Amino acid sequence: MSSTHFMTTMHRDALRTFFDASPTARLLRSDLAPLVIDFLNRTFKAGESISIGQTELRVMLATYQEELHEIEPEVMRGPPQRYATQWAENGWLSRFLEASSIEPQYQLTRYAEEAIRFVDSTLSKGNSLVGTESRLRLVIETLEDIVRGASADPNRRLEYLKLQRVAIDEEIAAIEAGKSVQVYRPSQIRERFQTAIDLLKALQSDFRAVEERFQSITRDVQQQQSTGDKTRGGILGFALDSEDLLKQQDEGISFFAFVAFLFSPTQQAALRKNIEEVQQLSALAEEHESLQHVRRMIPALLAEADKVMKTTARLSGTLRRLLDAQAAAHRVRLANVLRDIKQAALELRGQPPADGVLSLSADAGIASPLARTFWKPRATFDPQTPEEHVVDLSALRDAASALARLTRLDFRRLRRTIRDATYQGNSVRLATLLESTPVTGGVVELLGYLQIAHDDKHEIDSTLIDTICILETRHRDRSLRVRVPRVTFNPKAVTTRPGRRPK
Repeated sequence: MSSTHFMTTMHRDALRTFFDASPTARLLRSDLAPLVIDFLNRTFKAGESISIGQTELRVMLATYQEELHEIEPEVMRGPPQRYATQWAENGWLSRFLEASSIEPQYQLTRYAEEAIRFVDSTLSKGNSLVGTESRLRLVIETLEDIVRGASADPNRRLEYLKLQRVAIDEEIAAIEAGKSVQVYRPSQIRERFQTAIDLLKALQSDFRAVEERFQSITRDVQQQQSTGDKTRGGILGFALDSEDLLKQQDEGISFFAFVAFLFSPTQQAALRKNIEEVQQLSALAEEHESLQHVRRMIPALLAEADKVMKTTARLSGTLRRLLDAQAAAHRVRLANVLRDIKQAALELRGQPPADGVLSLSADAGIASPLARTFWKPRATFDPQTPEEHVVDLSALRDAASALARLTRLDFRRLRRTIRDATYQGNSVRLATLLESTPVTGGVVELLGYLQIAHDDKHEIDSTLIDTICILETRHRDRSLRVRVPRVTFNPKAVTTRPGRRPK
């Protein structure tokens, strides 16, 4: 068999394995693939959320089903929790517990990231600019950087620096002579900006692969610890070797270099300045979604890196618990030795040894003092003297009456109002929406709109304030002026049948 035929067979087998066993292919081939990908992309990617609690995910999925059933009432009729569990079992969502949370958390797996990125890339090719010139230039510059960085020849490096200096001097001389500055055309700016956005989306999807590698090491350590087949020293050596190996692999080296670069105050300041200047370019004035993505770039990347670092912290915590278990075993063994000494002393109390020496057979072990935990003072209780409190019955009656007068918020009606206002694909501010559809439930209904803006990931700008006039619920002849952050409701991707408008 020739080597070419052998390689072709291997590639064919790898493709079969991918389409048969990969969660990414399983998601793309699923009957509910459009709905699952749409919900996961809207919830995690568009909402800039890394992980979501079980309760919040259930509420968001129920809201999504409610919107879907207005158009397709027979689709996804099951309870939200069942779908979340199925997606976790299929490898599209990762379900885990965090020390700071009292409920399970969900996040996308790298397989779901791959499926979302594939669909997004395929759809964007037909709707967005394909920057062939900027991508070719990026390829050429990358290849030049590889050749230059891989060469250890000082003469070659010196020649390159001299050419750079000549080009810089010529540009400085041309500017000083009054010649016009060469700038990018608007199309070139949009090409390069779209390339940067594509790279940023791919970068955010790659974090899951690094995080899952750390999680794999943690699971292996916990499994070896639970089976008891290896000694604690062997398990500890395996964990440390695995962590060092990960840091020496290409993905580990790249990730920790990325963290060092991103957490540098100087690099952050330079990046923030570039982002601010990019937002001022007139050629990108219509790129609202992409500009919003860039605006959230630094917080999103910092959150992603922090999430991966927390995973490494869990690995360190597993190792620490392993050492604590070893110290606990030493304490138990010492207690057993002391008990044997006491028992032997009681037995020989009436007939002490002639030489006055009590001998016991016990294996002595050597332990490092660094394995012991640090001393912590006991928690002290600060007693407080109870103060007498007189209940104001009239105030309680007034509060109860006010509570009884409150009307139940109909979030479904409020969301329907927002969808009707943004049906044509245009965004609408809360103040503008309330001019055409005034509130009828007072301040509570206004708070309902703010809650929907937060839950459904609409745009909330706390740096700008809008003043909204609403009628009081008790005195309809009087109005209230309420100052709220500027809220902009964005159109949602709701699929409608031709000629039919959502109810």
